[in-house]
Amino acid sequence: MFWKFDLHTTSHIDQLLDNEDVTLRELMEEDDVLQECKAQNRRLLLFLSQDHCMQELVNLITTEPPADIEERSRFK
Repeated sequence: MFWKFDLHTTSHIDQLLDNEDVTLRELMEEDDVLQECKAQNRRLLLFLSQDHCMQELVNLITTEPPADIEERSRFK
């Protein structure tokens, strides 16, 4: 009887990656993005390793966020 229940849950990140127009910022807004990276979510890692994502990640790391943005989202 156990096999009758669909207990396979997909993460919200996988649902976002199903969209062709998903952006890095949308993925970074998810709370479990770090856990998915640690769990080696293959689709997420392939998306993050694309050139345009890598460039944007480096840009996010190396530039100071604007001071007029709410502090919670500035340092997220």
